[in-house]
Amino acid sequence: MNGKSPSQRGIWLAIILLASLGVAAVAGALFHLAGAAAPTVMGASGAAFMGVASLGLAAHRFIAE
Repeated sequence: MNGKSPSQRGIWLAIILLASLGVAAVAGALFHLAGAAAPTVMGASGAAFMGVASLGLAAHRFIAE
């Protein structure tokens, strides 16, 4: 699986974004359990999602090329 066909790229994109969503949910839950305010929880979740998604996409591009 080299990830260069359009169908494989879509599958990898879905995997990366679902993993990012999972990490964001865990980060949000941890911040909520720690007693953080709602804007802080949303910010932490968003930052975790963006960080993991961008890292995953960059890693996939690096490996695929």
